[in-house]
Formats: sequence, structure tokens, C-alpha cells
Amino acid sequence: MDVMQAAVLESLGNWNYRKMPMPECGDHEVVIQTKRSGICSTDVVRSMKTGFYRYPIIPGHEFCGVVVHKGKNVSTFDIDDHVAVYPLMPCKKCKPCTKGKQNLCDSYNFLGSRTHGGYAEYVLCPEENLIRIQKGISSEQAAMTEPASVALHGIKAAELDAQCETAVIMGLGPIGLMTVQWAKIFGVKTVIGVDRNEHRFRIAKEIGTNHVIDTRDSEASVTINDLTNKDGADIIFECSGSDELQTQSILSAAKGGKIVILGNPAKNLAIDKDAYSRILRREITITGSWSSMIGQKNEWEESLRAMKEGKIDPIPVITHGFHLSEAKQVMEDMHFKKFEFSKVHFYF
Repeated sequence: MDVMQAAVLESLGNWNYRKMPMPECGDHEVVIQTKRSGICSTDVVRSMKTGFYRYPIIPGHEFCGVVVHKGKNVSTFDIDDHVAVYPLMPCKKCKPCTKGKQNLCDSYNFLGSRTHGGYAEYVLCPEENLIRIQKGISSEQAAMTEPASVALHGIKAAELDAQCETAVIMGLGPIGLMTVQWAKIFGVKTVIGVDRNEHRFRIAKEIGTNHVIDTRDSEASVTINDLTNKDGADIIFECSGSDELQTQSILSAAKGGKIVILGNPAKNLAIDKDAYSRILRREITITGSWSSMIGQKNEWEESLRAMKEGKIDPIPVITHGFHLSEAKQVMEDMHFKKFEFSKVHFYF
């Protein structure tokens, strides 16, 4: 039996770099050789604290690679094609799927979460989940297609128009930093980043953030209202999952403004009376944004095209690369915040 090396999560907190069976193709599947795999913050939290759906599991849902095997009915991709991989596998039968919203599927499967993913030398993928990588895009860039597309999906949920002068990004992790870049592309004049980390501020300034607010120094809403002549921000992207910044988002929004929530919640959100009243009296819209889309509304192709054209640059967001064999130590160090990082990649 052919085998490969993988970073396997055997149980909660129990990482093991070991041999696993080489995947075999079904008729409509391919096997890709992984080139780069990004570490999502959810992988760190779930592997070290909250748990996965099953064990053993090979996590990793931000990855790219090269097609090395293909099933007999695979027609749109060939051996040696470079591809990024959309991790969500929709059922195609539920109500959201039939309405073209596969990202909201009721019964989806998911590479790197419910089935084996990108922390392995080889990954089995459905043909329809592949997105071709054009020449001139590096593996480092292509492995950022998932976070770039999640950010793009949030931008589209905001329905930005020419009247949007100010956008606030609450939380400058990788999704927040990619949202900064998309906001600029979509014509937002002033982008304000909110966080409490000098390391993230440096990256945010490098990619074009106009102002940064350190929540260790002041409440974000106070500074935002000062910067906007007391009007508040037109659009706010909540990318942190922090209950503090969720509340600050409400207190920072303009009349008729919109808050787009992208961050996974860290804990319950309790809205005080003043914040609740502000939602009512300012007619603030709060909307969620979940995952990203391929198919007719292919945000992955749009992200890769923006990288090819030099409009989006994910490279400043990538701060570290480690060989996959170091997965156990890297995950523990990230969980316990032993080093400053933004996006961390595994290479092979």
C-alpha cells in the first residue's frame, strides 16, 4: 500500500506526524500533491481546545497543489495542473444549495474538518472544488485564496457603493487584513483598522490602512467618531469575534450604516441598552457573512485574478513558514502565543 506523510490530530491536543494511506481517486476526483497549506486560527483553537468532529483527522482547509492523479471522468483538469481547492463540499439537494448558496448548505462535507484536508503530502479532492491557478501566481499566494475569498464575500455582503467614505476593520488578523485590501479596491476612501497588536499594525499600515486604533489606549468608538466628525463609519467589518469589538462596532456605526460580521464569536454577546438603542435610532443593519462562493459567483477566481493583476497582495500577511513535520510544536506555540504571527504556512 502506498503511503504519505501527514500531520494527524489523533485526539484533542495530540498531534502526530506519521504515515497515512495514500488517497485513491473516485471517478470525479483528483489527488493533488500539496505545495502550501495555511493554518487557520480555527484549526489552532479546535485542535487544542474545542475539538473536531472526529479523530483521527488531518486538518487544513487553506491549501493549493498540483494534480498528480485523476479519476476516469475528470475532464476539466489534467495532470500537472496547479490548483487551489475550495474546501466546502455541498450536498446540492438542500434549499440553500438549490438557491445557489452552497456556502450555506445544510448537509455539507468539509476538507480539513469533517474529512481529511491539507496538512498532508497528498489530498483527495472533488474535481468541481478545484480552481485553476494562472501562471505568475506563487504557491504562497495561491494558498491565501481561501482567506482572500472569505474577505471578498464579506465585502460583497456590505454592498459598498460610491457613497461609502469610511470603513472600519475590527480585528486585523488575516481575514481583517485581506478585508482592508478589498475595501480599498472597492473604492472606500478611508479605512480604519482596530486591534491591540503592534505586529498587526505594522502589516496594516504596509497594505494601505489609513488609520489604526489601539484598543489598549482608548475605546475604538470614541476615536472613530472623532475621525468621522461624530458621524460614525459607513461600513464596519467585525473580523475579531471579540464581544468587546462587537459592541464597539455598534457604537461606531453611522446613521443608516451597516455592520458585517465575519469573526467567529469567542463568547456570548450581551448588548447593553445604549448599544441596542443605537441600532434602533440609527437604523443600523447587521448582517452575517459566511465562507465564500464558487460556481457562477466564483469569488475564488476573482481573488486569484486580483492577485495576478497585483491588486491584492497576500504576501505581507504571511509571516512564517514551517515544514509540516513541525506541526505539533507550531500548533502548541500558536495556541499559547509563544511568537507573534499573522498567517502561518506549512510547506512540504
